[in-house]
Amino acid sequence: MNRLRLHKRDNVAEMILKEVLVDLQKDGKIAGFIQSHKNDRLDKEGIDFLVLLNDDLALPIQVKTYSRNRKRCIDKHFRRHPLVKFVIFVRIGFYNRRPEIASNRLKDEILNYLLSRH
Repeated sequence: MNRLRLHKRDNVAEMILKEVLVDLQKDGKIAGFIQSHKNDRLDKEGIDFLVLLNDDLALPIQVKTYSRNRKRCIDKHFRRHPLVKFVIFVRIGFYNRRPEIASNRLKDEILNYLLSRH
């Protein structure tokens, strides 16, 4: 994983998660993914990434920059997009300091969510 000097913005969080998803795809943990573009249909539905799983299902993910107001952020997201249940928070500052550890934690969070749904 490339070490990037990044600033706190949701699109930066999406860039980090995209790197994580590329790694998961290379490792065979997921079949692939689709990243939404600003104001496209997926984006309007509250989906930043549609992760294509190995069992022919898909997981919609909303990505947020980590903040202390996570509960309020999640509540707002669920009011607007009740069908998108997986919201992942990216700690950009931690990623800047420890990219490998931060990436592994994001991978674990995604894989644990996938395991919990069975």
